[in-house]
This record gives sequence, structure tokens and C-alpha cells, in this order.
Amino acid sequence: MKRKLPVFFTFYFKMLFFTAVFVGLLSACSNEQSVVLGPQQWQDLSFRVETRPTPLRVGMNEFIVIVNREGYKPGVGLVVMLQVSESDKLEGESEKWRQAIQDGFTGVYRRAMPVNDLATQSLLVHVRQAKSDDKDEIVLFFPLNQKRATE
Repeated sequence: MKRKLPVFFTFYFKMLFFTAVFVGLLSACSNEQSVVLGPQQWQDLSFRVETRPTPLRVGMNEFIVIVNREGYKPGVGLVVMLQVSESDKLEGESEKWRQAIQDGFTGVYRRAMPVNDLATQSLLVHVRQAKSDDKDEIVLFFPLNQKRATE
């Protein structure tokens, strides 16, 4: 014959389990300060770059370019290309540029790129309007040796 556990025991066990899971989730989503490059302005657009991992490390890093219009509207309809290069040097070779992937219509563009030297390299962000007949474009420079955000 099976022995049944008292109802209060199973209730408290479940509460303890869910509390432990909740605390674990909160600690996983800790308030780690992220590295934010920028912001920079072009036309009515504001650009900032977040990185994963944070802080940046030598090796592959994901760069997340966040584009806003008027502070809160997503900046869409752009072609965003990235390049990691020595500070303030624009590489002429087109194969060095890598197109960032648009993350829906949220104004977020992301791409993983290799980083060799945090002290001397910069992230170059080439931006152009996707449906523009005139070659309306710009290259923004974001030095990689910036400090953590204090927000």
C-alpha cells in the first residue's frame, strides 16, 4: 500500500522549489553593466552599440547596433555594415565589411566580428538608406577602448 504524503508537506515543498527557481532566475538576470559605444548622430538617427560578451574580449564578439529616431522610434530601412579596424583607418577592401543582420523591425542590427586588440581597434559602422537613389551614406567610428556604462 502506497503511503500518501501530507498535503501541507507537498505544498511547502512546491513553494520551496518555485522560490529557489525564482531566485536563480533573478541572479541569472543580474544587473551587469554593459559596454555601450556611442551614441552618435546622423540625420535624424541616433546610433549606439552594445557588445556581447561584456566587457569586450579578444576573439569573437557580437556587436548590436541600436538605431533610434526621435529618441524612441526604431530606425529601420537601413543597410548596416560593420568592420573592426585599426583606429580611424578605413579599409578600402570591400570584403572587410560584413553586413549586420536586421533583428525584425526593431531598429536593432547585429553581427559577430573578431577583435584582436582592444586598445587600438575601432568598430566602423557603414550606414546607408536601403531605398535611397542618392548615395546617402556615412561611416561612424566607435573606439573599442571605451569604459562601461554607469546607467
